[in-house]
Amino acid sequence: MKIRLISTLLSLFILSGGLNLSVLNAASHEDHGSDEGTELSGHMEEISKVFRRVRRQIRDASKNANSAELVGEMLKHAKASLELKPVWTMDQPKSEQADFVAGFKKNMKEFIGMLEDLQAAFQAGDNDKAAAVVAKLRDHQKKGHDAYKKPDDD
Repeated sequence: MKIRLISTLLSLFILSGGLNLSVLNAASHEDHGSDEGTELSGHMEEISKVFRRVRRQIRDASKNANSAELVGEMLKHAKASLELKPVWTMDQPKSEQADFVAGFKKNMKEFIGMLEDLQAAFQAGDNDKAAAVVAKLRDHQKKGHDAYKKPDDD
């Protein structure tokens, strides 16, 4: 009887310790202001994933209809991102946070405009224009990440 009680208590202790560790792990990621796991990062990851697919098939005119659909997916996530603000906002001085968010939104609106141009190029069958827009999008993406994505601690 005592062995059963001790094993039950030990099991509960181990289980509760495991739960506490997961809570501490989640809290530690939250404290560092990590972009990982936020709604915005989810949208950005989807944009990046779809963008890679578009870049792989950009020269294949037979896939233009699919590419236009994929760009539509990117647009959906980009437009949803307009309603959010980067985690790095909280690290900015209070007096600059509104300007930081306004700059992010302006940047995203420019990105959305380029995505619309890309979608129109695919729909028109103009793969050369699509390739030029993709190059501009890549530059815009890099500049946007430099300006609004918190640098990694590594």
